[in-house]
Amino acid sequence: MQDVSEAEFHQQVDHVQDLIEHAVDDCDLDLEMEHMEGSLVLVLADGTRLVVGRQPASRELWLATPNTTLHFGYHGEQGWQHDSGEGSLSEVLSEVLEELTGESVELELDEVAE
Repeated sequence: MQDVSEAEFHQQVDHVQDLIEHAVDDCDLDLEMEHMEGSLVLVLADGTRLVVGRQPASRELWLATPNTTLHFGYHGEQGWQHDSGEGSLSEVLSEVLEELTGESVELELDEVAE
């Protein structure tokens, strides 16, 4: 995604954050969501926080979990992909939420912004 403008990058991140909000709402998980300084923060019932943030300089989306920060780059029709090849943002975020909540979570986030 290095070849897109910063404005296009922000538009794509805004879009995927909206998709995350709707997908998480559809899962009926016990958590709160809020936007803070361009990041989407998911706060679980036990106080655990996940942050979906943007890194404009590298054109990456970062997912901060209690144990690590995962980096995702945008790859056209494949959408947001983990930089070490561990799957799409929807797959990885679903796994993280499942581990933290004990609930079965399946998120579909692979839509491309128009």
